[in-house]
Amino acid sequence: MALNLYREVSTGTYLLYQESGGSSEVLPIITTHDGVLGEVVELRIFVRNDDVTEYYENIQVTPVCNSLPDETIGTANGHGVKLFAGNIQPTEAQWESVDYGTAIDLEDLGSSGLGDTYSYLSFWYRAEVPAGTLANNKENIVLRLSYTANAI
Repeated sequence: MALNLYREVSTGTYLLYQESGGSSEVLPIITTHDGVLGEVVELRIFVRNDDVTEYYENIQVTPVCNSLPDETIGTANGHGVKLFAGNIQPTEAQWESVDYGTAIDLEDLGSSGLGDTYSYLSFWYRAEVPAGTLANNKENIVLRLSYTANAI
C-alpha cells in the first residue's frame, strides 16, 4: 500500500478519494464548473498512510495539468490551481499570497518505529475558472504525490 488521498464526507468520516500505488503517483482531481460568471471551487483533501509497515518523509503535493495549455498556472486562459497546507480553510488574503501551480510540503507521517495509519494530513485545493468559460467537468488537473517511503 502507500499514501492515499481522502475526502471527509462527514465530521470524522473519511472516504478514499484516490488510491496511490507508489512514490510520485499522479492522482486526478475532478471539479465541476459553471464558468458563465467565473467560479472558484475549493476542496479539502487529506493524505493518509494506509500501511502500518511503512512511514513517509518528504511528502510533497504538486498540481499538474495533463493537457495544453497548462491550466494550473493562472495564465492559461485564466485557469489556475492553488494548494494550501493546513486544517483551516484559507482566507482570500491567504490565497492571494499563494502562487498558482506551486507544490506544497506536508509533515512526515509516522517514524522509524511507527507506521502512523491514524493521522490525516490536511490541505486545500483551489481551482479557478474565468468568466465566459463553458460549463464543464475539469478532469485534466492531477495531483502529483511525491514522498520517500521507509520500512519499519
